[in-house]
Amino acid sequence: MDEKKKNLFSTMVVSAAAVIFIAVAALILFVPRIEVKDICYFICGFVVVLGIYMIVRYFMSAGYERLNEYGFSEGVLFVLLGICGLVSAERIAASFLTALGLLLLLSGVIKLQYALDLKCMDDPAWAGFFAVTVLLLGCSVSVILKPFEDMKFFQNYTACILLVDGIVEIVNILYLNYRTKAYRQRAEKNQDLPEIHELEQEENVSEQADEEHNI
Repeated sequence: MDEKKKNLFSTMVVSAAAVIFIAVAALILFVPRIEVKDICYFICGFVVVLGIYMIVRYFMSAGYERLNEYGFSEGVLFVLLGICGLVSAERIAASFLTALGLLLLLSGVIKLQYALDLKCMDDPAWAGFFAVTVLLLGCSVSVILKPFEDMKFFQNYTACILLVDGIVEIVNILYLNYRTKAYRQRAEKNQDLPEIHELEQEENVSEQADEEHNI
């Protein structure tokens, strides 16, 4: 049960990050009045809230009773990082696009894991997810390297990649959860088949013994 809760929490964090990617991209592309500094405040504020949630969750779920439970430490780290970001929002804004490129790179690595999981489950769609992930990884590297001199174009280019990455992330999570459930159900069914076969054999042997006894 604890393992399921951890997996659910990890999925929620990754999903929340994808939603933030989409929201930030939409703000950059469709709300030009909002400055990058305002977006930095929004993200850092979210990190602080997430950290507080993790701390509260640690105590509410009695995490101190479990070994290797670092929810409190992670929550404190998130709160401190968020506060530092809020204080230094103007300086962060100067390298905001590069920071987004690093986040996109991290997101791409996570999606590589998703593609590998699908391959291990013999899902034919893994190749498509892998190809899209490699393409997004290449785009994230280009964001980090800053190959464009036009700052406005570079900003919109980064926002488009961020938008696509967020959408792909959500699709990946939904599809992977669906395939994982189907794979587990199939595995459980295959485990039950030998038992059913053994029961049938035992019944056949009993019937033959009864027939011989009657004869």
